[in-house]
Amino acid sequence: MTAPATRPLIEVGAAVAGPRNADTDPKSGLRYYTWQGVRYPSVTTIRRLAGIPHELHQWAINQVINRVLDEAPSIATRLGSGEPSQVALVRHYLREAATEQRDKAAALGIAVHAAAAEGKALTEVGADIAPHLRQYLDWREKSRVEILASEFQVWNPVVGYAGTCDLLGRFPDGSIWVVDIKTGKGTYGEHALQLMAYLMGEFVGEDDQVDLSTTELLHDAKGIAVLHLGVDGWEFYSLDASPETWNAYRGLLTFGVWMAAHGTIESVTLGSRKGAA
Repeated sequence: MTAPATRPLIEVGAAVAGPRNADTDPKSGLRYYTWQGVRYPSVTTIRRLAGIPHELHQWAINQVINRVLDEAPSIATRLGSGEPSQVALVRHYLREAATEQRDKAAALGIAVHAAAAEGKALTEVGADIAPHLRQYLDWREKSRVEILASEFQVWNPVVGYAGTCDLLGRFPDGSIWVVDIKTGKGTYGEHALQLMAYLMGEFVGEDDQVDLSTTELLHDAKGIAVLHLGVDGWEFYSLDASPETWNAYRGLLTFGVWMAAHGTIESVTLGSRKGAA
């Protein structure tokens, strides 16, 4: 069956553009949102500013080690040529190994989010996306959730951040939840920090215009959850939305922003003196 021309087939590489009102630094990969001329770090950028988790850091190192060991002969041949261009290519190739799998997983996640938000049918998505979208549709049917908003921008200028939230849904018991869709292999406790930031947004809006109706719905939300969409199943994790979680996120933001502003000793030095024996 061919998808209608007005609803193009979504492939993994198709949904690469960033959200409206946002820009991504090409060197660092950090994202910032702009509201009325003021730039705010994204919810996920704040996490990165504070440093990646130890386990992820070790994983990235192992990816480089594995590439060296798995492809040692070809790497040695390139380095053995002594040509600066070949050495530069090897450097780039090894550096790429640290993030290659993560970037592929991120691209898949973006594509699944787009398919869900646009209400795509299984016949309208690529083969990599379809299994995850099937689980999403099954979750919607079984949970009987009413999707109130999807892919909406949340802003908190007072605290100092912004971000794009996946879903706002109302369940049969009348409760409203902020839901984040994950398609990666793992789920982690720190996901609660990201969702808490969305829950505590001051308002929803785009292009310097506040969306009053969605803002009111967000303020009525009580729960935060991760919806993990695997290939063979889904799991809905209701997470801790306590004041302690909010305090932890604000602490992370304070630390991350401070670190970004004080990368050198000079930025915190009040005075110094030198000596030598």
